[in-house]
This record gives sequence, structure tokens and C-alpha cells, in this order.
Amino acid sequence: MCFVTLKQAHNLYSGAGDIERPLTETGRQQAVKIGQKLAQLALPHPLQVLCSPARRTRETAAGALSALPETVTPELENSLYGADLNTLYGFIHGTPDHVQTLLLIGHNPAIGALAYNLAGTAVQNDAFASLRHGYPPATLTVFQTQEDWINIRPSTVQALHVLTS
Repeated sequence: MCFVTLKQAHNLYSGAGDIERPLTETGRQQAVKIGQKLAQLALPHPLQVLCSPARRTRETAAGALSALPETVTPELENSLYGADLNTLYGFIHGTPDHVQTLLLIGHNPAIGALAYNLAGTAVQNDAFASLRHGYPPATLTVFQTQEDWINIRPSTVQALHVLTS
């Protein structure tokens, strides 16, 4: 099994409130670029995508998923907006057994904290050094495990990739 965390790309401030902030043109380009990198990973299927309902995460999902060879529809999860680390672990632990890859598309600080937490000692490796310095927009981290979803924790996963656009 495999799972991926993705932080939304660059976004604009708007008068419509935080949840309705759109991506910038740069953000849309970042989402497509990170999607192309995601597609090259050939992750195991079936794939489940959970996405915050915020406009910028929905736009990030659309751009990133457009690069995949198959159509994947993200499931909007209200609790991903403003989630904390425990909430994110709850989504992971609640993933159905048949799902082979879980993609979480959310917000900092929680999505970056999850990637950092799960990476464990891998953050000392140069390939994962970026996790020590925050989690920039359009960053994608891939983890692999042989465990059931309910057993996911830092000691049961291996950090494979940190990709940025």
C-alpha cells in the first residue's frame, strides 16, 4: 500500500473568505507539474483521493489528477479543512482495505506535520531534508507500507519521495 500527501499550490487572497481563495496561475501550473510527477510514479490501484473542500485544494486536485491516465474523482472531506494531525491519522486509519493508494490533499500546518511525522528518521536523509524546513505549496510526499491502514504510524511506513513542482 502507498499513500501520498499533497499541499495545495500557490493561491490568491480574495474577498470571498479563506475557503474560496483560488489558485494563482503559478499555482495552477504547479498542480499540473506535480500531477505529472505523480503519474510517473505508477502508484498501485485502486486509488482513493480525499480533498479539503477549499477552492484552492479542489483546483489543486483537478490539476494534479488531470495528468493521471485514468479518471479519479476526489472525495471532498469537510474535516480536511482546518484538520489537525489526529484528524489526518483518522482519515488514514479509516481507509477501506481494498484501497491500495490514498492521496490526501490538504493544508498546512497539518499536512506538512503529517509528512514530517511519518517520515521519522528519514528527514535526516538529504532526499527528505525539505521536510525539515516547512512544506511548500505543491509538495507531494509518498510513503509505502505493507501494513493495513489501521496500523499506519511512523514505524510502519517508509518515506519514498518528496516531490515539489
